[in-house]
Amino acid sequence: MAVVLAEILAGLGLLFFGLKTMSSHLQSATGRRVRALLRSATRSPFVGLVSGIAAGAATQSSNAVALICGNLVRGGVFTTRDAIPVVAGGNVGTAALVFVAAFDFRLVVFYLLALVGFGFHFKLDRRPAWKEWLWVALGLTLALLGLDFIKQGPRDLDVALISQALDAGLSPGMGFAIGMAAAALCQSSSTPTILVLALMQARLLGLEDAFFIVLGANLGSGLATLVSSGELEGTGRQLCYVHILVKAIGCAVLLAAWIAVALAGGDPEAALAAAGGSGGAQAAISMLFLALQLAGAVTVALARGLTERIAVRFSPPSMEDDASRPRYIHRRAAEEPATALDLSERESMRLIKLLPNLLPDLDRGGADFSTQERNAFWKGSTAIVQAVDHFLVDVIRAGATRESLDIALRQQARLETVRALVDTLHDFSGVVGEFETVPPLAFNLSESLRVIVLSLAEATDGGTGDDFDLLIGLTADRSEMLDRIRRALAASEAGGEADSRRLMHATSLFERAVWLVRRVAVALRPPPIEDRAQDGDPARQEAPEGVA
Repeated sequence: MAVVLAEILAGLGLLFFGLKTMSSHLQSATGRRVRALLRSATRSPFVGLVSGIAAGAATQSSNAVALICGNLVRGGVFTTRDAIPVVAGGNVGTAALVFVAAFDFRLVVFYLLALVGFGFHFKLDRRPAWKEWLWVALGLTLALLGLDFIKQGPRDLDVALISQALDAGLSPGMGFAIGMAAAALCQSSSTPTILVLALMQARLLGLEDAFFIVLGANLGSGLATLVSSGELEGTGRQLCYVHILVKAIGCAVLLAAWIAVALAGGDPEAALAAAGGSGGAQAAISMLFLALQLAGAVTVALARGLTERIAVRFSPPSMEDDASRPRYIHRRAAEEPATALDLSERESMRLIKLLPNLLPDLDRGGADFSTQERNAFWKGSTAIVQAVDHFLVDVIRAGATRESLDIALRQQARLETVRALVDTLHDFSGVVGEFETVPPLAFNLSESLRVIVLSLAEATDGGTGDDFDLLIGLTADRSEMLDRIRRALAASEAGGEADSRRLMHATSLFERAVWLVRRVAVALRPPPIEDRAQDGDPARQEAPEGVA
């Protein structure tokens, strides 16, 4: 018994590790092509369904597809409505592993393992074009080897004794509960189904018991998505409820069919066995698993509007969603570089105007935004930065002219500075928030930084060259003054060692934030020739270069 248990557990370990390895390296190997595939998947429900099936077959985790799409929705790549068919198709794709487990593939595993081993021996993993794909093949090999261990594990069990125990104590409700618990533990519906196939191969489990265990595993894996979704909320969490809906509809349809056959005087177990054809009971369970996914996926994909309303009802948009949703850029605009760069510029300017929201207003007792709300603004700002960055990359890849390319590269460089400024302001607010009573130095630093950031936001909103010159002057080098503050803090014991460390850290973050504000101001300042044109002085406009 101990050997059998060890073999099954080893198989599960290999399966989990193989799927994880295959999924992570497949993502690295495909890179932006996966992103482009998911974007194109939103063009129609059918294309989304097919793309979801491909993603589910590749990752062998419908939960992973739902969570990835949830993060992409939160990042503004596409909407919940667009992503619903992708999530639905992801469930169907996971059936591939169950079908593979129903057949003898040991010879394929041996040849595949030899192929991977020779690939590493001849150092093919050192070639960039081969490296990730070789690891994908290794992950697939380990997953298949794990499946073989799981299938072969129960062969030495006492069939008569275990069958008697199962026949005596496994009711439909208990089987359903076992399936739910196993799926919640494995974060997958396909893994418990594969275990069921192994038990059926050893003749330890009947078809009726297997039916209810697979049903429970199907619903349990959907509910497990809420646990693995972690901190996702708002629009990012909506697709988790879509995933649950796919699972629940599949279970409801198949359970209703089982009950209907029984009420009609038929034998539902015999009907299920007939669905397996010549493949027997194992093929019947594979067909059952596929039918569960298809029943829910097709229904949800065809009723996207209703599905979206249900998802929004359970997970309404959060403040972070509002803060992270771009207003100007959209993926189709990237096809026209000139217009696209104007839109990305407007989005960047809007982001800079929101920077003061990242800092507490201590002069008003911090009554402007709570810590939670400032964190939402920070996450939203980070999402906007990423969205604009991806947008600029798409513009460049669309074949921009030399002039447009120069503008895009300058915007990217400035965006990187803004990204650093966003993180620095967030860190500074976090340090100030750690004080039970804010010391005078921290108060002064925070209010000074807020004034500087507000000045940047105001200058961005239609400011002239003089406004930027004033801001550049305000953010001039203050290293000597800040060094004096640090030396005073090091020599002082007032407030305790912890407060002194926080003040030292706040001072460093203040210095970095001021420096970053200065870099943004210098990048945004209109060229001097434009300032002179605004002054309306033709003589000054025509002054030769280098003349004051």
